Amino acid sequence: METALRAVEITKRFGPTLALQEVDFVAEPGEIHALVGENGAGKSTLMNLIAGRIRPDRGEVTLAGQTLRPGSAKAALTAGIALVHQSPLLFERFTVADNLIAGALWRGGRAARAAAAAAAQMAATLDFQLPLDGTLIDSLSVAARVRLEILRALSLDPKVLILDEPTGLLGPHELEGFLDLLRKLRGGGRIVVLITHKLPEALAVADRVTVLRAGRVVMRTRPAEISEARLAAAMVGEIVPAQQPLDTPAPSRRELLRLEALSLALPGRAPLKSISMALYPGEIFGVAGVDGNGQCELVEVLAGLHPPAAGRIVLSGRSVPAGGCEEIAVLPQNRDLDGLILDFPLWENLLLAAVLRRQVRRYGLLDRGRVIGLCQALIQRFHIRAPGPRLIAGALSGGHRQRLMVARALATAPKLLVAHDLTRGLDIAAAAAVHRVIGDFAAKGGAVLLFSTDLDEVLGCCHRVAVLSRGVMTEVAPQERHPERMGLLMAGASA
Repeated sequence: METALRAVEITKRFGPTLALQEVDFVAEPGEIHALVGENGAGKSTLMNLIAGRIRPDRGEVTLAGQTLRPGSAKAALTAGIALVHQSPLLFERFTVADNLIAGALWRGGRAARAAAAAAAQMAATLDFQLPLDGTLIDSLSVAARVRLEILRALSLDPKVLILDEPTGLLGPHELEGFLDLLRKLRGGGRIVVLITHKLPEALAVADRVTVLRAGRVVMRTRPAEISEARLAAAMVGEIVPAQQPLDTPAPSRRELLRLEALSLALPGRAPLKSISMALYPGEIFGVAGVDGNGQCELVEVLAGLHPPAAGRIVLSGRSVPAGGCEEIAVLPQNRDLDGLILDFPLWENLLLAAVLRRQVRRYGLLDRGRVIGLCQALIQRFHIRAPGPRLIAGALSGGHRQRLMVARALATAPKLLVAHDLTRGLDIAAAAAVHRVIGDFAAKGGAVLLFSTDLDEVLGCCHRVAVLSRGVMTEVAPQERHPERMGLLMAGASA
């Protein structure tokens, strides 16, 4: 008897873009199937199509021998297919509990309440720290939203669980438990499809791996049959060079940024407790930490969204006024809500930066040709996969939205770049390219304050490193910069 999930000869176009071309994909019950590929390869499109959110131009999807109605999310849910998106799809003005109930309302009110109760129990089992009371979604961090989406999907007891980059914001102490959860789900006979750019995770947990490149399947393999380097080469079509050791910046007595006993206390938010640090030209300073320990709050203070309760920010010897400073460019963690307007074209998204709005004015009026030309130049310079500046930002893949934000930030010629989870959702080659870009920015005298939940990123591309835990920042000595010690500090161990 047929029990597999099958996508057969799937083809999908978006205007002139061929997103998927005759793709065949098979996942069997009781297996974890990793789907990997570079940004824009078609991974999320394929999974959205399987989940009924997109209608294919050609081909069909079957589960256990039954053909699913194309373009019907309800039909996919009824069949037992649950999808967790990379960018959480939640009701912002609902509470956590209401979102859990809403996710199962199609089954009926009683079943929805039962699903919410099951999710709360599962949160405790997984050690997912979520406020299951009256907390509104718009007050949650991105990591908390991802955890909530995972819980909501699991509460439906699906036959097929599709996870789009689920581990990007999990801390080291959460990651192994989450991978164990996936193994347990596989043991229960479910199909688990894991979309990921983190090849070590894919090779550690998957039974089989399918590689997409430019909308086509280019490899089907098993972890025992392939190395990480070969898998990376299959993803991007070339060998990805190893990251080169950082050059130590020339000593400088001139501080670019100084935080003086910075404190903040917002209702329902992580506090900041007397944070002090100095950052010099040419430096990349990494701040590691489990999401929810004050990273978002410190980024927002630096962006001018909140005045500190105490202390001050000094940039190039001058206090930064309330409301922020245009010489500080900020890349927020949630690119879709805080970084871009997805319904606007790419060129209009550039105008969200006040510096660029002034640059493209002529006689006080917006010069549309000038901003479109600037946008086209940035598309080419940062290899953003788009047919042109008039493309709607929401049509970009997650990784290329991130590239657009980096391009806009650097186009403002800032002195300081503040980046929160800079490479979340980026493939290996794209992440390496972004690291080169910020390395070049620092080498030319800029400075970077990089907040990240990815220890490998912090340890691999930063000159100095600190940990932010429970609102307290602790700089880590060079001899202690190894994953085990950093992971303990991130989890709240004493310095």
